[in-house]
Amino acid sequence: MLTAILTWGIWLGQLTFPNQPLPFNFELKEVNNKPVMIVMNGDERLSCDEISTTNDSLFVKMPFFDSEFKLAYKGNVMSGVWINHGRKEKNIIPFSAIQGISYRFKASQKPKYNITGKWETWFDIDNPDSSIAIGQFEQNGSIVKGTFLTETGDHRFLQGIMDGDSLKLSVFDGVHAWLYLAKVNENTLTGMYYSGIHYQAPFNAKRNENVKLRDPSSITTVDAKFDFQLPDLDSSIVTLNDKKFKQKVIILQIMGSWCPNCMDESILFNQIYKERKNEGLEIIGLGFEKSSEYDIARNNLLRIKRRLNIEYPILVAGVSGAQNVMKTFPNIKNFISFPTSIFIDRSGNVVKVHAGYSGPATGVEYEIYQKDLKRTLDRILR
Repeated sequence: MLTAILTWGIWLGQLTFPNQPLPFNFELKEVNNKPVMIVMNGDERLSCDEISTTNDSLFVKMPFFDSEFKLAYKGNVMSGVWINHGRKEKNIIPFSAIQGISYRFKASQKPKYNITGKWETWFDIDNPDSSIAIGQFEQNGSIVKGTFLTETGDHRFLQGIMDGDSLKLSVFDGVHAWLYLAKVNENTLTGMYYSGIHYQAPFNAKRNENVKLRDPSSITTVDAKFDFQLPDLDSSIVTLNDKKFKQKVIILQIMGSWCPNCMDESILFNQIYKERKNEGLEIIGLGFEKSSEYDIARNNLLRIKRRLNIEYPILVAGVSGAQNVMKTFPNIKNFISFPTSIFIDRSGNVVKVHAGYSGPATGVEYEIYQKDLKRTLDRILR
């Protein structure tokens, strides 16, 4: 029945924003007699297999985050809404899609500039809390891929074009719906950044191959030894005094199911856990969710745990937000980022706190992070 009404192939989807739609491509295909939507962002592919139909309606639940599409479907056209349940307001965005279009943005002019390289960037430049970011881009013809690296994480896999002197980038991953529109000259970018329909801010950038962020191990600190009593996903209370964690090296991962950088980090941590648990490594996820209700928070964390086949335990720690983290754990100072990882040696001493995460979208920075992580674990495990 599904194969008769769904049109397989590449689609161009668009979320309706005030100035210009946010475009992204996806593929509809049949896998094991079931429909699958594969969302494309740069080199990333997100597989959405929770799809159902009723008459001419199509319902797609995003795989990791609490959001979904509700669409009317006819042949090679879709229309409807994307709903982000993680937000309480301005969380419903009109959506449309056309089958058979493989471009993301359509260029009307040849690119005037090549923006390949590193850019010192400032978002929300009129805000006193504005902080530095690093734009990292690769341009091939008019096609641009890259990301913005910040002290709290990265903007994931951005994709777009240079259209004359205009830079257009976007990303959609089920929780982030981000659009970047900028004017470019040889050495500067000036533009606007849109996060869904609830937030927008100006940003400026200039070429700077030597730009650096603060050392992520110098930002957040932990006073004294770490401890807690928190419920796991089976409602059992877990503490660092449990026998399982005695004389073990422990990584505490402060995370949330709503956080894409946390998802990327969880994939890496799960791989490392499987490789090094026999050396005495334990990892504990400390989940801070959008809801204060245990059952809702538990279900969201359980979903990502099952989706990613995470073998280490995840606990329900509280409600998301930096102040809530520091209220739950008063010995944490200057918490700025989900995720943040805390490294504890076999004697129970905190030996390192790493704020943020440089994920796969950052390329070389991701490789540097992995090497640093390995050095840290080699030192405290052996």
